[in-house]
Amino acid sequence: MKTGIQFLIILLLSFSAFSQNTSWEISGKVAEKSKIPVPFANVYVNNTSIGTTTNQNGFFSLKIPARFQKIDLIISFVGYETLKKTLIKSDTKTQNLSFTLQNGLELKEVKVIAQHDKEWRKKWKIFNRGLLGESEYFKDCKILNPEVIVLTYDKNKKVVATAREPIIIQNDAFGLKIKFQMDRFESDGEKTYFSGLKYFEKNNPISPIDEKRWEKHKKKSYRDSFRSFLVALKDNKLQESGFAVFKVLAPKQMYFGRTTVEQEIKDGTLKPCEAKEICMFDRETEEFIFYSEYPLMVFVTNRFNPIKIFYDYPYYYSVVNLVNFHASFGENGWLSKPNGILINGYWGREGFANMLPDDYFPEDFHQLDSTLAETNIRTIAAIAPRGFKTDSIPLKEIITQGVVYDSKPVSELKEERKEFAIVSNDINVKISENDYNLSVFDLLRRIPGMVVTNVQGQYTIHFRSTNTNLGGGGGSITPALVLDGTFIDGEETVMNILNSLNVRDIKELGAVKYGNSAAFGSRGANGTIVITTNK
Repeated sequence: MKTGIQFLIILLLSFSAFSQNTSWEISGKVAEKSKIPVPFANVYVNNTSIGTTTNQNGFFSLKIPARFQKIDLIISFVGYETLKKTLIKSDTKTQNLSFTLQNGLELKEVKVIAQHDKEWRKKWKIFNRGLLGESEYFKDCKILNPEVIVLTYDKNKKVVATAREPIIIQNDAFGLKIKFQMDRFESDGEKTYFSGLKYFEKNNPISPIDEKRWEKHKKKSYRDSFRSFLVALKDNKLQESGFAVFKVLAPKQMYFGRTTVEQEIKDGTLKPCEAKEICMFDRETEEFIFYSEYPLMVFVTNRFNPIKIFYDYPYYYSVVNLVNFHASFGENGWLSKPNGILINGYWGREGFANMLPDDYFPEDFHQLDSTLAETNIRTIAAIAPRGFKTDSIPLKEIITQGVVYDSKPVSELKEERKEFAIVSNDINVKISENDYNLSVFDLLRRIPGMVVTNVQGQYTIHFRSTNTNLGGGGGSITPALVLDGTFIDGEETVMNILNSLNVRDIKELGAVKYGNSAAFGSRGANGTIVITTNK
């Protein structure tokens, strides 16, 4: 009898797992108000690569992965108003729907201007950088139809953008083409807000090498992203996923000299924070609640920051301000109700250049494996705690229901630089604003005698005349590095720093090719790269 009960339990569990892993289907017809079918209308799930077009008779069919319990279905066609319908997975495997498109605004003729004036180029630079972001993949992204975008200034001299039709963005780092139907965009060059509907089309790889390169970049971008942080938060796996979180009890705009997180904790300005303190599960909406009365400082411990403030946490970090004290997100890390979030620092540089579709998941993603899912939701008081001033953030610059990305540094460091006055560079590289789209390795190629190779995204560098017998460290021929007056050697450390640097942050770049001098000794036998930053 006991064996029979065990078999029944296993059978029921197997059936439950099968049901959860079974995709559901949406089918239907799209017509105009006169009941005439609309062929080739776009039908897709917002923020995903799940989509199709209607056939000659206006019919469509879409399969939705089982992990999506709720979706926003979008139907669009040129000349008609875009429809958006929220659908929830039901017990019925297939949902049959009908949609009627209403006539939209008449499209005006697009006039292509051969040349733009200086003021337009200034606005375009702010728009392009604000929309695509400032990640390392920015240079791999391009807006394919800039002629559909109209740029103006508002009364506060912010750039405001509108578009006559969806903006098409090509991301060669991920092998994606993104169609962005923009609702709103505004930016002052530092704080940026944009919203709209997004559909991701996957490019066909020319070779297996392309496919591997795309997947590698996607994994790297996902691992370090705000979305990945939210997934780690709901799974209660912050440390394992490469994140460290602290509540900011006393915000600082300036650090006079380097410090440590440990010291800031002792001084009462920071407080360690666990996932269960800032995340809970709402059983009614089946969504997670991200909440905090204080700003949160989040370190990405997979990303080494060469321009560090904290000696014991030498990583890139962001400060997340939940202006209205809480926000909602799904198990996949997509915000369903941002409810006013201001993100400064590392994640403040995010944009379309490192954006991935909602249906992209790393191989180790597990559905609803969160220990926080067992937590009952409680009321979140919308009051400012003692020690935190709400007016420390200009609320007029916060879009209440959205996310504002602020790319400027969270805080600055003031200290005297150490300089190697006895050494002058053999070679200096000129850097202009036109170089901001390049990588550090593109600049290093300008140094005579410097060999820069890239094998499947992994860079190596060395001087042609390097003598590996002179203190090359176990056969390594990677040059040393002087960063802001600090001498650094060791192949892994130097390459990690170079990979982390943004060209925009570099003030001067040069090299001492003959490093076996009195200044550096044998540690500089492979030559020395000298970089001074703007920080």
